[in-house]
Amino acid sequence: MTDRFAVTSVRMPYPLPVGGGLPTRTIAFVEVNGCVAEISPLPGLHTESLEESLCDLKTGALKTPTAQFAHSVLMAQGRQDAWVKGDVNRPLPRMNGLVAGAVDDLVSHEVIKVKIGRKPNEDVQRLQTVLRQSPNCRLRLDGNRLLTLDQVLDVVGSIPLDRIEYVEEPLIDSTQLPELAKVVPVALDESLHDPAASRHADASGTWFHVIKPTRLGSISSLVQEVELAQSMDREVVLTSCFESPWTLGVLCRIAESLGLHKAQGLGTADLFQGWPAVNVTSDLSEVDMPSLDWKPWI
Repeated sequence: MTDRFAVTSVRMPYPLPVGGGLPTRTIAFVEVNGCVAEISPLPGLHTESLEESLCDLKTGALKTPTAQFAHSVLMAQGRQDAWVKGDVNRPLPRMNGLVAGAVDDLVSHEVIKVKIGRKPNEDVQRLQTVLRQSPNCRLRLDGNRLLTLDQVLDVVGSIPLDRIEYVEEPLIDSTQLPELAKVVPVALDESLHDPAASRHADASGTWFHVIKPTRLGSISSLVQEVELAQSMDREVVLTSCFESPWTLGVLCRIAESLGLHKAQGLGTADLFQGWPAVNVTSDLSEVDMPSLDWKPWI
């Protein structure tokens, strides 16, 4: 069903914390009947390759999540769904900042996400530095299942608990998450994309669901997942798989249309330095792209 597609790679300012450290982000855009979508599985996170996903979309099999999401974005444009229509008065959701490597100046962010667990001995110092630089922020600590329960408790015990919004799936043993939730709010991430994992529906404490739409699949699947979380009285945060600023804009529109009011995990546009100064008309010569901007174009 693909009319045309084009692929390019954008060098990241630092290796992304996936796939052993990813120095470049390969992205693809597809065009169908004048509608455009990005389809860019992330190595080390998505199980499908870019070639598999593009073939999946082209044949219409739609077995891979990235192809399913791209297809649903294309269909939404074709139908002119409400979130697709331009509205200069539509507010963008708030964003969290991201600290994946060195601590940068993030004073302007109300909520800051910090990756922990890769160098456990440095985590407390990094977090204290962030709190000094941004004295009014709240922290989201993302451990990517790298730490033990004792290690996480040591980290959260070193900073004021009222400065922590949640700790995102930090434990090697995810069955211990309810124990952690007795101390600090917990967010599910990896578990939401693992059919065998528990949602800990009966656990006490405060819980969040951090959803990666391009891992989940179609927009309708996303809506179902959001409704499920809300039925469990849990807040939802959408996040990306380091997709381009174009798709971040699409996700912002979807978050706004779903009424998600927490700071969304979509503040990674700065990784695409110079975007859209990248000459997409030559780099992506097979596709006439619409105007690219951090704010949604559709």
